[in-house]
Amino acid sequence: MLATLFNEVLYRPIFNALVFLYNIVPGHDFGIAIILLTILIRVILLPLSSKSIKSRQAMSVLQPKIKEIQKKFKTKEEQTQGMMKLYKEEKVNPLSGCLPLLVQFPILIALYRVLINVLKPESLVALYSFVGNPGFINPSFLGILDLSKASPVLAILAGISQFF
Repeated sequence: MLATLFNEVLYRPIFNALVFLYNIVPGHDFGIAIILLTILIRVILLPLSSKSIKSRQAMSVLQPKIKEIQKKFKTKEEQTQGMMKLYKEEKVNPLSGCLPLLVQFPILIALYRVLINVLKPESLVALYSFVGNPGFINPSFLGILDLSKASPVLAILAGISQFF
């Protein structure tokens, strides 16, 4: 039941979005469709990401006060009570930075599964009726890279992109 829920709520919509983008991208470029889908998912997840960032910033502002509490109180119990009091006074929830990440995680797992399965012809049965069936998905990026195979060039580009 949980697998069915995951497939119907996350996997199939992301799968169909990717195939839809593949169908409308000029030249049916699979790499461009993946980039567009990634941007779309990032835009959808932006409110969650911004809440997580704001929470981390609030916690970093409180860090000097937390260190004071740790110096002031010797036992863990007193430190915990002091920090809880500080969080209450400052209206900060220490777990609020984790919750958005927990919501994003299943979406990223679904995206990963889509990218693994989309090139299999039998996976196209998961298409919605209003999404055109391309019959075959050409796994090329700009007609140069074959995205269905390991590529050292793509690995190097991905590594470099992490720094920018």
